[in-house]
Amino acid sequence: MKGSEENKERKEAFKNAVLNNIGIKLISVLIALIIWMTIINIDDPYKTRTFSVTVQTINEDALKSVNKVYEVIEGRTANVKVKGKKSVVDKLSVDDIIATADLSDLSSVNAVVIVPALKKHISSDVILECNQVLKVSLENMASKQVKVTVETMGIPEDGYTIGECIAKPNMIEVTGGKSAIEQIDSVKVVLNVNGISEDFTRKLTPAAYDKNGNEVKSSTLSYSYKKVKVVAQVLKDKKIPVKIDVKGEPAPGYEYVGTSCLPEEIKVAGTSKALAEISEVVIPVDITGMTSSSPKLEQNVLVSDYISDNVTVLDDYSTISIKITIEPHEVKALKLRLSDIHFLLLEDGYKAEIISENSFVDIVVSGNSSSINNFDMKDISASINCSGLKEGVYELPLEVKLGEHLKLEKSEKIKVKITKNNNWETNQPEETKAPDATNSPNKKPVETQQPETGKDDEKD
Repeated sequence: MKGSEENKERKEAFKNAVLNNIGIKLISVLIALIIWMTIINIDDPYKTRTFSVTVQTINEDALKSVNKVYEVIEGRTANVKVKGKKSVVDKLSVDDIIATADLSDLSSVNAVVIVPALKKHISSDVILECNQVLKVSLENMASKQVKVTVETMGIPEDGYTIGECIAKPNMIEVTGGKSAIEQIDSVKVVLNVNGISEDFTRKLTPAAYDKNGNEVKSSTLSYSYKKVKVVAQVLKDKKIPVKIDVKGEPAPGYEYVGTSCLPEEIKVAGTSKALAEISEVVIPVDITGMTSSSPKLEQNVLVSDYISDNVTVLDDYSTISIKITIEPHEVKALKLRLSDIHFLLLEDGYKAEIISENSFVDIVVSGNSSSINNFDMKDISASINCSGLKEGVYELPLEVKLGEHLKLEKSEKIKVKITKNNNWETNQPEETKAPDATNSPNKKPVETQQPETGKDDEKD
């Protein structure tokens, strides 16, 4: 009995100790807890940081299995909030965080929740939050086989030219959304050739272009080869003249005047041996039967048709523009002043004069229309050859020098009287000997007439 009463007293005393002033005791515990939390937070407080993270898509095969491709229209980046102790959060960087969107969980509106996570475990106290979604547009998948073309950029070293550029592979398959695939006209790789002087090889990234030369940009596009190998040949270059070889005759009544071409020089490229074998490019032109209105008076020709396969014509010189000038052949009668006629190779001690009642002599010239129309009588050089002739009266041919495209068709013989010049010897300076006409390099043998006698002598 005594032991039971003692136990009862102990319980009563404990109860009174616990419940006595319970409010004060609870407040004391709460204050202690607050003080403890304050001390902890002062030493290492909690902190929130926000990181902008690029969103990665996963499980794309779920779309490929149903022949679909996607393009992100919203949510390429996400704002991820990281909460945790300051000592932990301050050590984090954007590289420690990953944000993923599982395309196998797309909703009916083509959206999926972005899930953030740490790339490695740091602390269980760290909490990551992201309230954004990734939205995509879906499209049927398509593919296309396209030839790879090489486009060069830059200028090789002076004296060198880029030759053949071979792409390996030369065909590539492009896969992507149907709308993007339908825009593709070509696949190109851009080769930088600046300062190059020898053969070289590069690995280049292909890109798709439309028919206007604009790059087709779409995240849905993928290529069967991520890199294309390009082998480039570098050739020496050389300038050579262009020669026009005119053959045939124009139609009757017309005259060939000349031919011009642009450019007058072209640049070709090749090996040293090939360039040594070429000095010009000859382009034949047949003018047979042409008139001043023939359609082929102006024509463009491809240089490659007239040049060896061992050399390459540079793009800027691939075409030659040829202009042929053919004009009507005209005949014109002219009057030449007798005073403009000169005597050539007259013997020393003799003088000559023209015997005529007129002050002009008639001549007929012919040539193309432009030469006839632009002809000036001042351009005529007319002369009479008096070589070897003594005193007398002669009918001598008139020698006339005309322009390059004019021809003397007809002229009259000129009556010339040659007499002794009595003043010649007295007019000669001493120690001066007259040149011997017979030894003159300009002397031309001519057929002369015997001096006329009779009436003409009496008249003189």
